[in-house]
Amino acid sequence: MMTGVSIVLLELGALFEIAAGAAALLAALVPALFFLRGDARTGRLVYGATAILAVLFVPFKFRALIYALVLGLYTVVKFTVNWQSRRSRVLCKLVLVAFWILLSFVGIRFGLFEELPVVSPLVAAGLTVGWTVFLIYYDFCVTRIFAGMGRWLSRFR
Repeated sequence: MMTGVSIVLLELGALFEIAAGAAALLAALVPALFFLRGDARTGRLVYGATAILAVLFVPFKFRALIYALVLGLYTVVKFTVNWQSRRSRVLCKLVLVAFWILLSFVGIRFGLFEELPVVSPLVAAGLTVGWTVFLIYYDFCVTRIFAGMGRWLSRFR
């Protein structure tokens, strides 16, 4: 049922283009509910099913890939990695940033963004840096959101 909710959110993002980013962010929070309840297996299953169905059925494939490869995957990694160890925390964040930079650069260079025409390498580098700053900010904000969601869910146990 929660996979259906996530797909509906992603479809609404495809229907209302102005809300596409917010819809993908909200869909990425759905598996977090299961992780916060201590049901990691169901959280991973919801993410996996949503990612597969989104790639198959959401009309804008790039937005479905953003959920599958960045936002939803981030949620799963956030709850899977042992964040108590400083080394694993820094390594995981560096890998996420490197992956985001690679994805951004490949997306820009191969024209996966329909909003962007073919751009110069300097503009592509600037956009990649901007999106990387967004990812770091997203990490900062989502950490606080997950903490708040955890407190909220503990009230209903």
